[in-house]
Amino acid sequence: MALNLLNDKDFNDYLTDITYQGATVPKQQNFQGEFESADYVFQHRDEIVKGILNQYIKLRVREYLLNQNNEPAFIPVDKNRTDLPGWAYRVFERGENIYQFDGSKMSNKLREDIITVRDYLYDFAGQYVDKVIETAKKTEKKPKIRYDFLKTTNEYDTFDKALTAAKNWHEHMSEELAKRNRGRELFEKSLKGAKYVMDLPDNMFAYQLTTEEALDFESEYMGHCVGKGGYDAGVKNGLIKIYSIRDERGEPHATLEVRGNEVHQVKGKQNKSPIRKYIPAIKHFIETQKLDVIHDLKNLGLIKQDGKYYDIFNLPKGFVVNGNLDLGSMELTELPDLSDVVVRGDFNCSDNLLTSLQGAPQTVGGSFYCSHNLLTSLQGAPQKIEGDFNCSNNQLTNLQGAPQTVRGNFFCFKNQLTCLQGAPQKIERNFNCSGNQLASLQGAPQTVRGNFYCFQNQLTSLQGAPQKIEGDFDCSGNQLTSLQGATQTVGGQFYCSHNQLTSLQGAPQTVWSFDCSHNKLTSLDGAPQTVGGILDYSNNPLSEQQTGNSEVFRQGIKKIKARVKSLYELLKNQTTDNEQQN
Repeated sequence: MALNLLNDKDFNDYLTDITYQGATVPKQQNFQGEFESADYVFQHRDEIVKGILNQYIKLRVREYLLNQNNEPAFIPVDKNRTDLPGWAYRVFERGENIYQFDGSKMSNKLREDIITVRDYLYDFAGQYVDKVIETAKKTEKKPKIRYDFLKTTNEYDTFDKALTAAKNWHEHMSEELAKRNRGRELFEKSLKGAKYVMDLPDNMFAYQLTTEEALDFESEYMGHCVGKGGYDAGVKNGLIKIYSIRDERGEPHATLEVRGNEVHQVKGKQNKSPIRKYIPAIKHFIETQKLDVIHDLKNLGLIKQDGKYYDIFNLPKGFVVNGNLDLGSMELTELPDLSDVVVRGDFNCSDNLLTSLQGAPQTVGGSFYCSHNLLTSLQGAPQKIEGDFNCSNNQLTNLQGAPQTVRGNFFCFKNQLTCLQGAPQKIERNFNCSGNQLASLQGAPQTVRGNFYCFQNQLTSLQGAPQKIEGDFDCSGNQLTSLQGATQTVGGQFYCSHNQLTSLQGAPQTVWSFDCSHNKLTSLDGAPQTVGGILDYSNNPLSEQQTGNSEVFRQGIKKIKARVKSLYELLKNQTTDNEQQN
């Protein structure tokens, strides 16, 4: 379901800037009309190609982004705010959330994917325009441009398809790159339109690329899209400066996009991070030129603090990171030694290839994220976390080595856990161990102040479950035949659907809502006596007499009817107010 945005205009402006990269947006041409001549189209090629690209971004990229519920650029809006427009309250009333978009908080990986698609589709749209020009010249007819060309092309009718095509294109360029001559001819060609800037450490050099020819060479050799016309206009009008970091043979190893004194991109070959051995030269160039890296800092393996840049792979012992330390999506197979480093904010090493947490910082003031790796053990993790701890989507079979004090959420879902030994015993917010192979809850935390999720495991018993849960308890999708051992104090909803229950003996007696659907119940004996919402016993072999005599059921239905009536009156009043305003 697409997200509801409070500041949709800011979001659209962000999408437009993706296309035009900070330049003035030209007045759009007629979308389906004819142009006066092939020469006119040629002279306005960049403007036309970006117009085609912008339509795609406003549709397909927008669709994709508005379905990224976990993207940090979308910040949940507090429904208690007093400055919200009228429509926002109606959205909240429907039970939906509203978000504030902040492009500066977009995750690096998602931003990289968007840039990859943008640059690739600029090239693809450019080929389309070139064919139109060629056809118009041959036929001597007025050229016709379809601005919806990209968004109606089946090959790219989703963002994921376009991203796959873009990555394949980069790989193809890489294969072609391997075939080229790297001798003297390469060196001479590399200097055309390349202005020498300065010497760098390790026999490296910095050049500024000043011509279309120089940009095309960089693009061809590096396997990315700085050439092909995508950056020509920006370089020509001085809005963008492109620098190439090269070795003594003239071979490029990193490309930098600079606007003013801000570094917006730093790319190695095929849009990947520059190789580690070239980082000192790049760092020296940035510091000497007094540039401010606002994007791709992680690509360099650097952090900026107190006006200085530090290599995260060689931080001094005892170094204090004042904010967050993000090592996510860096293709790491092991962590650098950060065991003596203090991180006052969040630490993130998710989306890598880690098999161990050895080297992780032992003092983290915020949250610790290590999900989507290949971890088989949590040994090396800090023992105290002030925020969340997320080790989901790994290959863990137990939780030995996990932090014992977690003041936020603890997520270990989608692993291969067969037991919860090693889990912290007190969780301030939510605990989620769903999607594992648990046959028992022995070792589970005994106090959970939020929700406890253990659904989709292989549980045959609830022995070992927390004794106090202030939020929801969800043990659905297991192999339970009894609720003996279940938590008796549940502050929220209790879910035990899709099991093998024949009895509700052991169920908590006071809950907000109770879902025992899709079981084998023939009696509601043992069901909760106080239910704030409704008792859902559907898809059980219960008789009509049993269900009809359920006092809990009648109470639940009565409350639901009252709630529906209240919502109807509210909607009726809002409709009347709107009619009066109109």
